[in-house]
Amino acid sequence: MADRIAPKFAVCPSAELADGEHRKLTMTFEGREEECLLLRFEGQVYAYINLCVHMPRRLDGEEPQVFDHTGRYLRCSMHGIVYTPQTGASVSAMCEGERLRAVDSYEDGGEVGIADFRVSAVLAPVS
Repeated sequence: MADRIAPKFAVCPSAELADGEHRKLTMTFEGREEECLLLRFEGQVYAYINLCVHMPRRLDGEEPQVFDHTGRYLRCSMHGIVYTPQTGASVSAMCEGERLRAVDSYEDGGEVGIADFRVSAVLAPVS
């Protein structure tokens, strides 16, 4: 049986996603419309469903940024739950060990995007 390759959905050119920046996109994930954060941290690209594990609220629901003031962690703007960008694991006492829902991402050929079997469509970037 041949290895299946997940469909790729380009989000933006690599050069347009600098370290500490993110892009938001709407996608169909496991049959539901979800908002996704695609971000770059220490040169690597990561993607997560944009929902805090503490309460189902967007990380950027109260403020437009998703990185904390140090630029080292992702932070929910509603209750301050903090996550590592590399794993999506919470380092806050209230939700320690819980993780943001990861989405498989890629960087190849000068573009970054989503390449996950659970994603059937990327509908639009979110402004």
